[in-house]
Amino acid sequence: MIYDRICAVATPISVSALGMIRCSGEGVHDIVMPLLKGVKDMKPRLARRAEFVCVDRTLDEVVAVFFFKPSSYTGEDMVEITFHGSPLILQTALQCLMSKGMRLALPGEFTKRAVLNGKMDLIKAESINALISAPTSKALEAAMSAFKGGLSVGIEKLRQRLIEVLAEIEVELNYPEDHLSDRKSLRKEMASISSQLSEMVSRGQNGIVLTQGIKTVIVGRPNVGKSTLLNTLLRKDRAIVTDIPGTTRDTIEEALNIGGTYFRIVDTAGIRMDADGIEYLGVKRSLNVIEEADLCLFVIDLSDPREDLHLLEQLSERMKRYVVVGNKKDLEKGESQFSGCDVKISARSGNGLEELEKTMREKTWELTELGNEEVIVSERQKSLLVACIDILNDAIVSLDRNESIDIASSLLSQSLLSLDELTGRRATEDLLDSIFSGFCVGK
Repeated sequence: MIYDRICAVATPISVSALGMIRCSGEGVHDIVMPLLKGVKDMKPRLARRAEFVCVDRTLDEVVAVFFFKPSSYTGEDMVEITFHGSPLILQTALQCLMSKGMRLALPGEFTKRAVLNGKMDLIKAESINALISAPTSKALEAAMSAFKGGLSVGIEKLRQRLIEVLAEIEVELNYPEDHLSDRKSLRKEMASISSQLSEMVSRGQNGIVLTQGIKTVIVGRPNVGKSTLLNTLLRKDRAIVTDIPGTTRDTIEEALNIGGTYFRIVDTAGIRMDADGIEYLGVKRSLNVIEEADLCLFVIDLSDPREDLHLLEQLSERMKRYVVVGNKKDLEKGESQFSGCDVKISARSGNGLEELEKTMREKTWELTELGNEEVIVSERQKSLLVACIDILNDAIVSLDRNESIDIASSLLSQSLLSLDELTGRRATEDLLDSIFSGFCVGK
């Protein structure tokens, strides 16, 4: 049980028509009620017009709504007070509430309390954050699919099946003389659960890409125009552009919305396999980023593409998918035009940019498709599902080797822990703090 009382502005703090303050916790009604002149009762879920009185003077005319536990967002007593959208009014009201015994809420603390009080699981909590932060319409669609709870429902069904398998094994461990499990039947059920979890990851992981962006890395030799291309894509200057090879020695990342698809564009250090010193460290980072990328834009200098082709041959196996971008097409020599590009552009003038953006979307279309309602919106969710699958497969191998049944029992218990950490049924305080620190204050 959480006993302290929290408050926070739940709307952006800027000059606007309206601004809301949220309060939650045991006793918040008793604190707020004396501050609302004109309100005579606390009937729940009814909007009341009142004067908010602070230090014996009216601060603002407000609308207040009371919520009683457990029928509230947090599962606690709550009050939501809507003021005129003056940052000064909101800050003064917060100070007034804190002087009466409340404290300022931490980022995501209202949703954290909702999880702790059983109003939602961690999967839904993360989907709320994805919903608020959605950068594109497709990201919004993915977050809303996750918010509807399809993944939670699917996980709970498989969890119950795991519990039944584990219970069958536990009976044998406790009563070995009276009960022997059907190993083939157990193995079949475990394999079925593992397969369904794998399908869940395969179908649902596009939600991560949609909500967090398609990681797109600009790759190539030094001075082929990578930084110029980044700036042109962004329609602004972000990377340093010079004629000196090796200027970019670290990665630079920016977000870009192309036709409703969210790309995270990363400009990397120019790659020279003979680089040394500080430049070598930049190249090493670039190679790591390339292997993690969803898409690579491999930039070729059309005025002299020979060295670029050699580098492309060396890197092609490191890249999951890539677009060969011929840059400086205005400098391409007519008698030796290169035909091995997916698209040709002039990064400096922007000529060919629309064709490049179209190609980027075509190369990544399969990453933006939502297969079903079991949408995954965070790497945490995916990694725990994969961990559960790996542990389950280890348990299956244990049965195949005819090892002691208690090994399978132990592994199944570990797989259940992974699912319980996923939903928050067994989440540590550190885990919750880590997740909710990424939320906005007031949510």
